[in-house]
Amino acid sequence: MTGLERLCSDPSLLPRPGRLGLLTHPAGVTRDLTPSAVALLRAGVRLERLYGPEHGIDGSGQAGEAPEVATDRQTGLPTHSLYHKQIPEIAELIAQVDTLLVDLQDVGARFYTYVSTLVQVLEAARQTGTRVVVLDRPNPLGSVVEGPVLEPRFRSFVGALEVPLRHGLTLGECARLVNPQAHVIPCDPLEPFGYGGLPWVPPSPNLPDLETARLYVGTCLVEGSAASEGRGTALPFRLVGAPGLDAVALARRLNGLELGPLRFRPAYFTPALSKHAGQHCAGVQIHVLEPLARALPVGIALVGALAEQGLELNPDWLQKLLGVPFEPELFVPEKAQERCQAWELAARRYAQERLSGAWLYPRG
Repeated sequence: MTGLERLCSDPSLLPRPGRLGLLTHPAGVTRDLTPSAVALLRAGVRLERLYGPEHGIDGSGQAGEAPEVATDRQTGLPTHSLYHKQIPEIAELIAQVDTLLVDLQDVGARFYTYVSTLVQVLEAARQTGTRVVVLDRPNPLGSVVEGPVLEPRFRSFVGALEVPLRHGLTLGECARLVNPQAHVIPCDPLEPFGYGGLPWVPPSPNLPDLETARLYVGTCLVEGSAASEGRGTALPFRLVGAPGLDAVALARRLNGLELGPLRFRPAYFTPALSKHAGQHCAGVQIHVLEPLARALPVGIALVGALAEQGLELNPDWLQKLLGVPFEPELFVPEKAQERCQAWELAARRYAQERLSGAWLYPRG
């Protein structure tokens, strides 16, 4: 059960809500795919307005976009985008409600921006006195931590909290890191996605399925290179390349590494948008053969192999994504597994020492 479903089944969990708003997106649904705003209204929770994060309240925006929609099509409620807004602007918008419900499906990676929007909302709510209530949802990547812990100097909108890259937290637990007294209506954190579990609705346009979300922890690092990460194709974050690359050599290089149960196939494609839109690209498609426990080594090795073919890297963006200083040595393909194992050991210790106070659910 999600926090949304728990509140719908028992609206008394939200006493004296006053004027009510909801921050949500298309992945905010019940298991029968009823949008959260519709489900809450049917349950007698009287919403007055809706708010949306990156990609917009209707999910139609690409990366870095949040189309303004004046009125929600299903409920007729007024809507407001919180993306690309500074905290004073967010404070002005949420001051229109006494209680703001948050029902967002996060994916468990620090650079995914819904946590950043939540952090901004919590800061704005301190200024306005608005009560924020997180309707919690399972982390599709579970409670495993992976990658380096963000260094404060690299804090940005793709790194709002000092947590490991794969943070192992639910959105409600992230809220408790910011405010230990944050109001969270809990979920069943172990409920799976897919058959017999929760439906997977893409939380953003380029995470169409759970396998892509698992790879995203690593392959998102391709954003820090001149290569296309597959945006504008049918296989975002599973198809990587650029004009002029040697696809056969790239696949051979990556397949020669011990990166887990996956294979790299030479691939050729033309993105419809984003990097290299309309240009013929050569690269690789990543084929996952069995459930992949760790994806970060894949991303580290992939970026390194792209650089070996002369592709330019963007140190500033890689620093923001990883949360640690850029060093070319971080991306030596042969050392990817070793590097990521060291980060993970440190991240586990950090989680026990610094994050466990925010945990709402038992860890194995």
